[in-house]
Amino acid sequence: MDLTPNPDQSGLLDSVGKLVASFRAPPPNTRETLLTSCNLDRQLREAGFSDIVRYEGMGPLDAVLVAETVHALPYSVEFIGSALLGGALDLDLTGPVALLEAPAEAPVRFLAAGSTALIADGDDIRILLVTADMVDPVPSPFAYPLGKLKPGVRRAGTVRTGAASALRLWWNVALAVEIGATAKAAVDLIVDYVKNRRQFGKPIGAYQAVQHRLSECTVAVHAIQTLARRAAALGTLEAALAASVYAKEACPRIIYDTHQFQGAIGVTYEYPLHFFTYRLRLLHGELGSLADSAERLATERWSEDDLDWSR
Repeated sequence: MDLTPNPDQSGLLDSVGKLVASFRAPPPNTRETLLTSCNLDRQLREAGFSDIVRYEGMGPLDAVLVAETVHALPYSVEFIGSALLGGALDLDLTGPVALLEAPAEAPVRFLAAGSTALIADGDDIRILLVTADMVDPVPSPFAYPLGKLKPGVRRAGTVRTGAASALRLWWNVALAVEIGATAKAAVDLIVDYVKNRRQFGKPIGAYQAVQHRLSECTVAVHAIQTLARRAAALGTLEAALAASVYAKEACPRIIYDTHQFQGAIGVTYEYPLHFFTYRLRLLHGELGSLADSAERLATERWSEDDLDWSR
């Protein structure tokens, strides 16, 4: 399977690159990131990038390629979830999309007034346009706006029968895409840092121990993005789960190594690394634990007889 962008996709990436050029520089603090991301979201929607899956000759893979640029920015914009799910579920989604699993009790990214909540509830989904009285904002250092549905509205919304499988499939793809793009931004930032930070008379990137560990992080990032593109092209649950499981597995390693090579300033709000690694920490726990996700992948890939190790 050739996942290299074709000429049309290269032109698409050039267009989105020009649109987001002014957002490449990080703001001074997380709060400003959340405020400015609303403007970035508006520009992406007005330019039509959020509906790319619906365009003739384009599809999920094109949305994924655009998302790799968007989610590598130091801004917490909701893009790939709504871009994939709008097309997969044939929905005109208003505002950022918040993805939830019933009973929808936990804090969720992008759940705020004006967003659309898609709640997977068994085999069905519930679609809920969120207003201010439905949600409690949740303060968080994770560089994402978080909210929690109030108990009285957790069972509300318009029901779409039998759509939960499609939601979970593309949610796994979206999660892998976002982890891959965010992880790449973190690794790229630190690779530039070790090229310039000098110790004992030479850049710390000249030491093999540093090179080996960051090369392993780079390989992991490329693997995440390849699996996510493959999942978007195939559109199968097994491919989607494989991408999200590998992405989750790589998260702790990338967070640890990038912070270790950055040093103490990397954990402060004055340095931009936290815009990426704090997001990775939250993404790592989405859709359940790594063990839960791996079990779902094994169940999808093999039959119960294949998994019966007691024989």
